[in-house]
Amino acid sequence: MDNFVVENLGPIAKADVTFGDLTILTGPQASGKTLFLETFKLVQDLDNIVFSFIDSNYSRDKNAFLDYFYGDKMHKLFSKKFRLQSDGIGIGLLLLQIFSKNKEFKQSEYNRVFYIPAQRSLALSEGRIKTPDDFINSPYVLLKFSNYLQKYVKINSNRLVQDIIKDYEFLNNAEINMRRTAGSPRLEMTVDNQTVPYMAWSTGQREFTPLLMALDYFDTIDNKEYIVIEEPELGLHPRAIIEFMFTVLKLMKKGVKVIISTHSSTPLDFVWTMNRLKHKGVKSFAALAEMFDFKIKDKDFFDGLFEKEIKVYYFAPDKKTRKVHSKDISSLDVESEDEDISNWGGMSLSADRAGSIVSKF
Repeated sequence: MDNFVVENLGPIAKADVTFGDLTILTGPQASGKTLFLETFKLVQDLDNIVFSFIDSNYSRDKNAFLDYFYGDKMHKLFSKKFRLQSDGIGIGLLLLQIFSKNKEFKQSEYNRVFYIPAQRSLALSEGRIKTPDDFINSPYVLLKFSNYLQKYVKINSNRLVQDIIKDYEFLNNAEINMRRTAGSPRLEMTVDNQTVPYMAWSTGQREFTPLLMALDYFDTIDNKEYIVIEEPELGLHPRAIIEFMFTVLKLMKKGVKVIISTHSSTPLDFVWTMNRLKHKGVKSFAALAEMFDFKIKDKDFFDGLFEKEIKVYYFAPDKKTRKVHSKDISSLDVESEDEDISNWGGMSLSADRAGSIVSKF
């Protein structure tokens, strides 16, 4: 399912997205990006999600199911005008299909969409990984994310993320472990033989470590299809975000379709650079590696990446109604007459405006 359409859900009037090998969603806060991505997850992994709901709630109540998946009282965002995908399935018909008396759901270990939510740091409490009981009334994707972390530490209790951590300069010389001192095991970091407890970590380290743990766990999963990563920039310096984009290239190289939602212009800078190199007929990604100072040992690493499709969508609120429509701004053409494209959905607007004002003086 490379094309996905959602209509009349919360702030979304219509979001029509065709996923590439890398898809970036941008737009202001509360523009419906998370709702859109959660709904994509719901459709892709419907059987597992409904099975989990019925198994834990012994219920087939429709509103209770929507609250279970999206979060407490979120069913109120759904109206009869809600439509899903281009075939126009409404919420009533969708739920009727889900909760048909004769419908049976089977649980599978396989999920098509691996979801890393923006609230990922909430899966940890003072370095302890929370349990499902800690997530009553929370979105399903957060509960599931915590479950990923629990599975991961069972496999790797020591030297967590030891391979992937090497790609990040701000975590150089760091070692992350789960230590049991009193009570539940908790995360701790060792840097230059100094032990740093979780609560003394920087904001970036606390935000980024659960993301790295999830990516490390994802690497062990077979049949990878989609990975959704919300706001990878949280707590990070722009250089670290660029290093994260190198991790994204690794995922694309493995054939995974990567979907990112972001409020940072840095991933778009990265995509713009790739677009310009491709437009100029550059045959090698060596220029990209040089520009962003990637340390590449494998000379063949970038082979085939120019053939990958990269899509960028702006979730644009209407100035009057505030209702949101998605807009394909993949070209990121700074000379486009369409301001949404030239300003990258508002990402470069402040710099352009500052330059314009300064030039008057």
